Amino acid sequence: MSITETLFDIFSASVGATFGVLVGFILNHNRTKKMANQLVVSKTTLEKIKIENQELLKRIQDKENIILQMQMQILGDDATKKKPTRKRKK
Repeated sequence: MSITETLFDIFSASVGATFGVLVGFILNHNRTKKMANQLVVSKTTLEKIKIENQELLKRIQDKENIILQMQMQILGDDATKKKPTRKRKK
């Protein structure tokens, strides 16, 4: 008798665990699907922001180059040469 009771306990525990897994899967399926969709949307948004940042950095570099060229034209070649500094007496 004890063997059949033990086998029945093992069988009922296995069926209960399997049923619990199925119920959990069904309940969490929609939530998991929503989270996966949000992840995809987040990745696409991140890629758009990354591309926009690269474009902005390129614009900034272009503006800096233009400003440097204008400074060179205004100041001439003398601006590129270093003037000697005075040495202080001790």
